[in-house]
Amino acid sequence: MKRQIPTETVSVTKNGTGSTRREFLFATLGLTLTGAVATLPGRAFAASVLSASVAVKQFISISQAITEHKHLDTVLAARFFQAFSQRDAQFGPRLTQLARLLQPGMSAQQLLDQADKAGLHDFLYQIVTAWYTGTVGNDYHGTLVAYKQALMYQTVSDGLIVPTYCGNGPIWWTAPIPDEHSSLIDSL
Repeated sequence: MKRQIPTETVSVTKNGTGSTRREFLFATLGLTLTGAVATLPGRAFAASVLSASVAVKQFISISQAITEHKHLDTVLAARFFQAFSQRDAQFGPRLTQLARLLQPGMSAQQLLDQADKAGLHDFLYQIVTAWYTGTVGNDYHGTLVAYKQALMYQTVSDGLIVPTYCGNGPIWWTAPIPDEHSSLIDSL
């Protein structure tokens, strides 16, 4: 004779917070997936810069040569390129003409001399000005592309902060807290 075991109803009790462990895990998984999906547009933009068009690569090469900074931010370069392209319909053809003048190992002065001979002196200065000031255009309708990343602040970053209304620079709260035996604290 078989003995039948009565089936019991399993009751899921809440833990006082209004949710079960399983609901918590699903919510955590959902938030993680949402965060991962939210970062995709930024990653997609960075990937598009890395596989950028020939014109953007030319712009980066010219920018590296004229500023003599070999490690320029490619995302920032793509933003400068986009701002120049929207502002000036002749930007692409003049950039191509300037790229033809650029030779491997050419110094900034040599590139400037070649650009001067080709009538692109002012055009080249616009690119240099954009990198150092962070803006494209020198009128009231200029486009701000970078502030903290502008090259004019990198040259003095060891002694000066980027000027803002906050005396410690932008996003100052992300810097590590000074050591208690720091000379900075002693001088206060």
